[in-house]
Amino acid sequence: MTKPINPDLAAALLAAQGTASTPESAEAAARFATLVLSNSAKAFAQLAFEEEPSGYTAALRKYAP
Repeated sequence: MTKPINPDLAAALLAAQGTASTPESAEAAARFATLVLSNSAKAFAQLAFEEEPSGYTAALRKYAP
């Protein structure tokens, strides 16, 4: 289970993007972000990030002339 996003954090993130928010819109944004993160957490955890940590170097070897 993903930790719920705090409405204050949602408001700060919206402000950082130049978007004004109300307490209601910050609460809605926090609920939406929590829902999205909760639903994607399992699939995200299954990504194989560490199989090839030097992916950039591997791509250079594969595609560089």
